[in-house]
Amino acid sequence: MTRLILVRHGNTFEEGQVAVQIGARTDLPLTAAGLVQAENMGRYLLAKGIAPQAIFAGGLRRQTESASVIGAMLGLPWQSAPALTEIDYGLWEGLPAEEIERKWPQEYAEWTREAKWQSHIFQGAHENHRKSLQRWVDELQTRYPRTTILGVTSNGLLRFFRNEKVKTGHFCELELHSNRVNVLLWNQNPSI
Repeated sequence: MTRLILVRHGNTFEEGQVAVQIGARTDLPLTAAGLVQAENMGRYLLAKGIAPQAIFAGGLRRQTESASVIGAMLGLPWQSAPALTEIDYGLWEGLPAEEIERKWPQEYAEWTREAKWQSHIFQGAHENHRKSLQRWVDELQTRYPRTTILGVTSNGLLRFFRNEKVKTGHFCELELHSNRVNVLLWNQNPSI
């Protein structure tokens, strides 16, 4: 069994700034608060004595910056994992939630409640993302059996594991078995 800790990157919007839907096409850096969230994750791991064997991150700046902060605290460089890069929200990219809900009420409700893939809105096929993520998980089990791995990703990708939103800077803990994934913790705040 491989233990996988998945972290959602830190904040990308300043307090008071209107948050918009960002996906694979919007490459925002972390804010000062987002950097603190990444530090909180590093402190949590250190305090709990959790020593990942490897750290992976998707290719977006918010993901790699989070992984860099955590990795520096743990003395472990991060590695690229394209499978962890956020999905492309297509027509929703750059729009605030209120506008998305007004223009696409049914689709927005289906995505937020059920993580139902909106193929006529999102870019890229659901099956392609699922297969890419599955190949990465399979590779982890082969390369890192009976160890702990940390991955930094985004909310859209996390919803492939469980249909619940994960807040920025929060984490999830999974057990990877040969034929299943067990969710142990979901949307946990690492602040101690």
